[in-house]
Amino acid sequence: MQSTDISNALEKAVEHLDNSDSDRPIIIAKHEKPFALQMKMYRYIRAFAVQMKDKPDVDENKYSHLVVTTVPQGVKITSALEQKPLTLTTEKGEEL
Repeated sequence: MQSTDISNALEKAVEHLDNSDSDRPIIIAKHEKPFALQMKMYRYIRAFAVQMKDKPDVDENKYSHLVVTTVPQGVKITSALEQKPLTLTTEKGEEL
């Protein structure tokens, strides 16, 4: 039952993040044990990718762009596609 809830939640999260007009869309899933929920979501995402790897009509990376972090009230779900790119600098302060 819980994996069905996580599946539905992640499906809704992907739909909202992909279709949102906001510059930085986020979703908060309220939970009493945020870290436990975060780990369950990551386990589900990993299991989904493994199980769907050989299915030609399913995108195995459907959830791989989701970033799940804990916040005091639960977990925050954002998209890695909306994150700022990593900036590299040398010891002299020059940007690479």
